[in-house]
Amino acid sequence: MNAAEKKFLFLALFLFALGGISRLGAFSELSPLENIFLPINYEAVAVDAVVDVVDTANVTNADAIDAPAEEQPKIQKTKAPKKKAPSFPISINTASKDDLCFIKGVGPSLAQKIIDHRETKGSFRSAKDLEKVSGIGTKKRQAIEEFVKFD
Repeated sequence: MNAAEKKFLFLALFLFALGGISRLGAFSELSPLENIFLPINYEAVAVDAVVDVVDTANVTNADAIDAPAEEQPKIQKTKAPKKKAPSFPISINTASKDDLCFIKGVGPSLAQKIIDHRETKGSFRSAKDLEKVSGIGTKKRQAIEEFVKFD
């Protein structure tokens, strides 16, 4: 084993041991690297900020700020309703952008290209007409055509 390999092995073992020690809770605060690499949940941060603003805005005396968490009002997040998938096959000539995005292999940009082509050139009469859309080749057309119908 040469010197470079020994250094690499030593570094790997050191980082492995450091990770094990940090898992045991030896370091209670986040390191600067964890602040960089850990994802931030922006929704939770925004909700916490709203709770703080609402709590301090409704306080009439200073003792209410120190109230236990059970007594403080809780704000519940409402989730946006999930979009329901259309029943397949969908009509390619009347489908919306959201409906086209449910087709495997069709994203928002390709769906917009299909709609733009449909509006400028007219309705699609066959599966071969799909290949005239920029971004759709033979393989993509074959994948799409089982999910669409032509009126």
